[in-house]
Amino acid sequence: MKNHRFCGLVMVLLLIGAGVLKAQEGAQVFYGQVFQVWQGVRDYTCTMDSYNRLGDKEEYKTYEYWYLKPGYVRMKVIKGKGKGGVAFYDPHRNKVRGHKGGFFSFVVLTLSPTDKRVTSIRGVRMDETTFGHILSQLKPYVDHGQCGVGLGTPVTLSCKSSTPYHGDIFSEKIVFDSQLFPVVWERYGKDGTLLYRLECKDVQINKGLTYQKISKGLAFKGDK
Repeated sequence: MKNHRFCGLVMVLLLIGAGVLKAQEGAQVFYGQVFQVWQGVRDYTCTMDSYNRLGDKEEYKTYEYWYLKPGYVRMKVIKGKGKGGVAFYDPHRNKVRGHKGGFFSFVVLTLSPTDKRVTSIRGVRMDETTFGHILSQLKPYVDHGQCGVGLGTPVTLSCKSSTPYHGDIFSEKIVFDSQLFPVVWERYGKDGTLLYRLECKDVQINKGLTYQKISKGLAFKGDK
């Protein structure tokens, strides 16, 4: 699988570098290659740094992060407001189970994924931080030929539109590692202000994560 990803990436870069493909065509080919990689991802873990800006308010947090298809997400705050808090998202129920850190960690709540206690100050949900969600957000730009691939190591995909597809976001930049995993995702406002940033470190893909591990202590009633 790694060889397949590497060969695909080399082909894209060679075509772009030779001038055979226009920038937007190169982006479409590259996006297709990244999408193929996503199809082969069953689970992943990482340390995730998060930045959100809403007006004059800024929010910085760092999480221990777990993902398991078809969309289970577990996040533990290890730095920033709410340190020690843990939340688990179940895509089938579209619900979150979680608890605060510290003294009240024994109080487990079941919440809507849009509850402010489990979203960022911009309202970003747990299930809107995944590899798959990033690809879904980029697709409108790619379909309309509004992205370009940046040569070099690492590879970057930059997208921009005069009409926003996603709220107040007018441009986006994504950095991919050697596995074609999106390790940095940045979103900018109309004036170029950084509004949102995710950075994934120590990414581990397909390490055998199970439902029991990702839901530990927070499984919904009736689940094993």
